[in-house]
Amino acid sequence: MGCVSQTQPAPTPYFVPAAFEAFVADSIASNLVRQALAADASGARADSLYAEQVEIFADGAVRTEAPRLAGLRLGGSVQVAESRSGVTGQIVWTTIAYRWWPASGGGGGALVEGRATFIIGRQRDGAWRILHLHSSTSPAPPPTTAPASPPD
Repeated sequence: MGCVSQTQPAPTPYFVPAAFEAFVADSIASNLVRQALAADASGARADSLYAEQVEIFADGAVRTEAPRLAGLRLGGSVQVAESRSGVTGQIVWTTIAYRWWPASGGGGGALVEGRATFIIGRQRDGAWRILHLHSSTSPAPPPTTAPASPPD
C-alpha cells in the first residue's frame, strides 16, 4: 500500500474588524484620561501614563509635574463633563470638558472649568501612553456691574 498525501487547506486569516479595534483603543484612551485626572487631583506621580517625550501645556505653560491640567490644584475632585474621541490607526485623540471642585472646607478656591485634548498612542512595547496633553481653563465670566445711568 502506498502513502496517501493529503493537503491541508490554508488557514483562513482572522481579521479584527476596524470598529472593534477603534472601540478597544477608545476604551484604553478613556481609562488613561480618567487615571490622569485622578492622579492630578491627588498629586500622585503618574509618569507611567505618559510617553517619555510627552509634551504637556496648561494655559500656555509647560507642565512636568502634577497637577498637569490647567486649573487643577491638589485635593478636591475632578469630573469629566463631556468627551469626544477619534481613532486613526495607533493614535487616539480625546477632547474633554472638565470641572474641578476644591476640597470641602479646605478654602481651596472656586469651581474651575477647563478643556483638554489628549493625544494617545500605542508605543513599540504595545502599551498605550499619553503623547501630548494641552489644557486650558475657561475664561472667567466678566464681572457684573450695574448699568451706567443715562446722562441727564
